Amino acid sequence: MSIAHDAINQWLYVEWKGQHNEVSAISGGDLILRFLQDYPCKKMLNDNSQVTSDWEKGAAWVGGHYYDQLAQRGVRYVAWVYPPHWRARKSMDRAMQFVTRPMVVTFDDLATAYEWLRTTN
Repeated sequence: MSIAHDAINQWLYVEWKGQHNEVSAISGGDLILRFLQDYPCKKMLNDNSQVTSDWEKGAAWVGGHYYDQLAQRGVRYVAWVYPPHWRARKSMDRAMQFVTRPMVVTFDDLATAYEWLRTTN
C-alpha cells in the first residue's frame, strides 16, 4: 500500500496492492487517517485495481467506521477503483453497504475514476 498527496489535483492517491485481510485493511485505513492530518484533502482516489484477495471480515469496519472517519476529517468525495478479482470485488461491495458518508463512487478503471474525481467540486 502506498499513500501520496497529489498536489496538482489536491487529493490523496491511495494504491493498494497484493493480498489484504481484515488486519491490513484496518491498519491501512488507520495510516490514511493519520496521513490526512498532515495533508488534509476533500478528495481521495482509492485504487484497489491490484488487490488480489478478499478482506470481507473487515468490510463493516471499512464501510462504516473508516469512511465515517474520512468524512469527519473533511473528505467529501472518494473514487474507489474495483480490483479485477471477484473475491476482492465482493469485499468492496460488502463495505459499500455500510457507507453513509462521504460520497463514494466505484469504478472499473482508474482513468474513469480519475476523471470523475477531477470534475467534482
